[in-house]
Amino acid sequence: MSRPMGTPKTGGRKKGTPNRATTALEEKLNAIGCDPLIELAKIAMNEKNPLLIRIRCLIEIAPYVSPKRKPVDGSTDESSVINVTSKLDSSVGGSDGGNQHNPGA
Repeated sequence: MSRPMGTPKTGGRKKGTPNRATTALEEKLNAIGCDPLIELAKIAMNEKNPLLIRIRCLIEIAPYVSPKRKPVDGSTDESSVINVTSKLDSSVGGSDGGNQHNPGA
């Protein structure tokens, strides 16, 4: 029998708790004194390494130090349409005739 709708989840791993494999890997890296981000940074800063390798290292490190920005749609191919609505009081003075073109006048 399943639990009723709306009741909170019980049991299982708490949010944010790393799984066993992640914990084991972190322990092994700590045991040998290895920090992958620092090692990647060392490779990226070494000018003897090929440029493409250095760039790849920086690309791998970047998400850990700055957030990814949301893409901005910069397309200007579409024309903008602006609708202008005005309320003219037609009861006073009727038509002003200011917008009419009279070639005979």
